[in-house]
Amino acid sequence: MEKTKVPRELKYLAPFFHDIELGKGYNTAPESYRMREAINLFFPSLLKLHGGSLKGLRILDVGCNSGGFSFAATKYGAKEVVGIDPDPHNIKQAEAISAYLKNKKVKFLKFRAEELDGQNLGKFDIVILAGILYHLTDPIGTMQKIAKLAKSTLLIDSHVHYTTDSTEEDIPSWWMLSDTDRHDLEGLFVNDKTLSLKEYLKFERENPVDYNSLPKQFIPSPHTQRDIKFIRKYMPHGSGGVRTDCNIGSAKSGNLVLIPNKKALFKMVRYFGFEDLMEVIPHRFSSLPYKENYRVCLFALRRSEKGPFPISETQRALNNS
Repeated sequence: MEKTKVPRELKYLAPFFHDIELGKGYNTAPESYRMREAINLFFPSLLKLHGGSLKGLRILDVGCNSGGFSFAATKYGAKEVVGIDPDPHNIKQAEAISAYLKNKKVKFLKFRAEELDGQNLGKFDIVILAGILYHLTDPIGTMQKIAKLAKSTLLIDSHVHYTTDSTEEDIPSWWMLSDTDRHDLEGLFVNDKTLSLKEYLKFERENPVDYNSLPKQFIPSPHTQRDIKFIRKYMPHGSGGVRTDCNIGSAKSGNLVLIPNKKALFKMVRYFGFEDLMEVIPHRFSSLPYKENYRVCLFALRRSEKGPFPISETQRALNNS
């Protein structure tokens, strides 16, 4: 049966990015499959890791948007879920949905992930980082703050840089891009009144990347300097919206984002004390980003100080901080 539209009480907040089931056939975004597909991919493994239920657990949802993962967590038994997001409209949507559902197990707060260490939220059994890592201006520093709050498990859903060259994949690297999807340019140009895809591709041809400069270490992408050059030439003042003078959708921090390859992502979470990493392998019904290896779902787990297996010095230091 076709899903109905948003209920009358929530229409004033539409459109919603997350599709959340509201009961009686209502949904916040019935035309969107992204949230449903993500929950179907992540949550079976998350529940298995915690004995089949999230009962009694405290969960932090970083970059919660309108609360899709937060509400799903309470559906499977979470004792308390705290969702944070810097966008006031997202928080307003999440709170309205919570009131509509009469869900008292969720709480939504407006602030940035970078501000986590000063919020006195306490410790969490699980921290959900879904589609957030590549939006952080300081992913390493922010992950350090998040690590101090997570007692057991990180659920990380993120874009990663992927190449079929196995030797390149084996080098931990962070890539700096102007966009967060599979193609660098997708979403960059709102229209072509001033700048166009054709013009940017011409710019690329005139500014080739020297791949021979890649050292075998933790490095930024060789694309970085070219992207910065383009940003400075055409978009010197990122507005966080659309530049009306050239019709470009620009990000809040100079239109650049940092995206790791899987090797760098694994290395980072292990550095912060999460020794055991489990990747969710996509199935035949998974979304293309997962099946084509440029997005990953990863569970990162701490070992217990009292458990039978040793823990890292990093984790021991974090546990005692």
